[in-house]
Amino acid sequence: MKISGRLIDAFLALEETRHFGLAAQRCHVSPSALSQSISRLEAQLGIKLFDRDTRNVFLTPEGEIFSLGANRIAAEIRTTLDDISDRLQKKAGRVSLAAPPSIASNWLPERMAVFKSRFPGIELRLSDVVSDRCLDLIRQGQADIAINAQPGNPLELDSRILFNEPMFLICHSSHPFASEAEISLRELRKQPFIHTIRSGSVWQHVQPLLGSVGVVDTGLEVSQLGTLGGLVAHDFGLSIVPQFALTLCIRTGVVAVPIKDKKAVRPIYLVKRKNHSLSAAAQSFNEQLLLEALDPKNTLMK
Repeated sequence: MKISGRLIDAFLALEETRHFGLAAQRCHVSPSALSQSISRLEAQLGIKLFDRDTRNVFLTPEGEIFSLGANRIAAEIRTTLDDISDRLQKKAGRVSLAAPPSIASNWLPERMAVFKSRFPGIELRLSDVVSDRCLDLIRQGQADIAINAQPGNPLELDSRILFNEPMFLICHSSHPFASEAEISLRELRKQPFIHTIRSGSVWQHVQPLLGSVGVVDTGLEVSQLGTLGGLVAHDFGLSIVPQFALTLCIRTGVVAVPIKDKKAVRPIYLVKRKNHSLSAAAQSFNEQLLLEALDPKNTLMK
């Protein structure tokens, strides 16, 4: 059985006003049209909902039972419409973000704080995971937006570059490179090098840079940037990390030196699912990042 919303509206108006003329005004119809709606509803249900006399309208026992359900439906619809309105006005909602730890620990929190100050009713969630996992979360719909060092498969994902993140050499403070204003990649020839794990975006961007340099493999390969910083601090070798990873690596005994080669950058992308609309809240966060990226004053989103 399908009952239209207009018939339920007519029932609720008559129940509240107990007057056909007032109920008709509320529904923006004539009294005769309202009466026909009530009759049609009663015919569909196969029960009498109202008793009528020349002056009064009363709910029948069956009408009282129907009233419980009709009012519950109306309340749920009002709640849903209010929720949608709040989300459209950015008074409520949720944005789920994914980013690798270097971005999540350094660059992203400032952007999240700006967004939260504009839209305090919106809940922000963050998954700080490696780049491959960021893409998985987007594909699975568990994250709305990824700020990621990999763009992913263009058949599945929409990716836009936000900025190019400079790469830095990190070395022990006693190393001759530590006093240099900047260093070139070719100067790393025959230097002991500590690698990050191959599944991480740092390794995937650093290896092409080292292809023809000829560094010395220390045999050390780490998954955590904090571990990398600790090894460099104890002079096990040097390494290359992106700018926003420096806070995870730098400590007493570790020095960061800019790399002057123009190709020594890690592209950072804004990634979302292809052919899937973002919620109003997520779209606002997406637009905030894109507007900042397009700002001519931002040669790099600091």
